[in-house]
Amino acid sequence: MSAESMHAGSVCPNENRDPRVALVKDKYFSFRPKPLERWLWQQGVPQTAERVFWLHWEEGMKSRDWCSQLSLRQVATLCCVDPSTVTRAYQVLKTLGLIRREDPGRDPANPFQQATAVTEVRVPRELLVQLSRSPNRPTARSVRSEPTPDATPEASLARSAAAPLTAHHPTRQEAQAMWSRASAGEKARFFHASRNGARRIDFDSETHLTAEERGQVLAQLDQMARARATPAPAAKSVQGAVYAGPRKLITETVPGQETAEVLRQVIWAVEEGALRRFETPLAVNIALKKIREGCWTKPNRMPPNWMRAQSMAAGPETCGAA
Repeated sequence: MSAESMHAGSVCPNENRDPRVALVKDKYFSFRPKPLERWLWQQGVPQTAERVFWLHWEEGMKSRDWCSQLSLRQVATLCCVDPSTVTRAYQVLKTLGLIRREDPGRDPANPFQQATAVTEVRVPRELLVQLSRSPNRPTARSVRSEPTPDATPEASLARSAAAPLTAHHPTRQEAQAMWSRASAGEKARFFHASRNGARRIDFDSETHLTAEERGQVLAQLDQMARARATPAPAAKSVQGAVYAGPRKLITETVPGQETAEVLRQVIWAVEEGALRRFETPLAVNIALKKIREGCWTKPNRMPPNWMRAQSMAAGPETCGAA
């Protein structure tokens, strides 16, 4: 192939032969949330520590519980660094609150060897405060929805200010500064409009609010009016309900010969495993949902012959009063 043809191929790539198209369409690629990635850049996290963090992030996202169990040697091989570099990366990530590692103790299969630690990726508290300021991705519903046509100048002002509102949410300080410039009459009219579900108010002829701020006020009234107009879901009536017998939440999905084993795994996960950090009803609901969706797998750190202590201590009793 000549240099001219190679250059022409680079300018007008062919989808059937261009390796870039094959990489995008056929190969795996990672999703990195922009707010979290930029926060890592702002903190000056070393590149090797970023590699280790994103590796555990992807593994935790695959397992759907944000936890992964990779040995130090596996992490070093996948990140193309030395094991000592991985150890230093763990120290940096722990200091920033990005990961939490739990030591499971000795390996049940080999008591003379330490088991692989479980790593959970976390979002620092400092970043949680800033998440509300980050713009959200537009959904299909928000793209299809259009404002109700209205010929009033206030409605056109609200529509013109709707676009910057979706990209920039005013902070509390900015909102306080805006309302400090509003007159008492404008504040009173906004209060009555918000209580009555009105979508517009009349601003003063010599108002101190800018066009963008007036658009924010009208957009806020429109949002509150839409929330009032949305009907609340009707409560289900239980008067005519007929009892259909007990629900078989596990046996309907799991084969009969595996029911006891899955139930044992659920009990361990709720009492001693990854689900113990939730309240018991919520933990059971999470486990049942995974079973219904066919995503339930045996917990990583569950001992092979684990039995609940109370069930092991309990035995058959005879009634002496009979």
